[in-house]
Amino acid sequence: MTVDKTTNDRPVAGGTYRADWTEFEQPSTGVVVAVAEATDREPEALPVLNDYVDGDALDTLLTESPGDAEVSFTYGEATVRVSADGPIVVDLFD
Repeated sequence: MTVDKTTNDRPVAGGTYRADWTEFEQPSTGVVVAVAEATDREPEALPVLNDYVDGDALDTLLTESPGDAEVSFTYGEATVRVSADGPIVVDLFD
């Protein structure tokens, strides 16, 4: 994962993290791991993804759509953009 704005390798408010969900079995798993990394938390400490977006629908949409499909949503304290071809962008709130 790439961090665009950090302090001592830690995320800061307003920072952006980049990841690729193709490193995981499903896009939803990649989103949870990316947000956990971006917020310096364990994945289990995050809110339930399905409280923000239907994880099964997200997985289906991104794995069965053309490479230019993209979904964005708020998850916890971040805006998340996920593309069918793999990129995840996590923008932390200020």
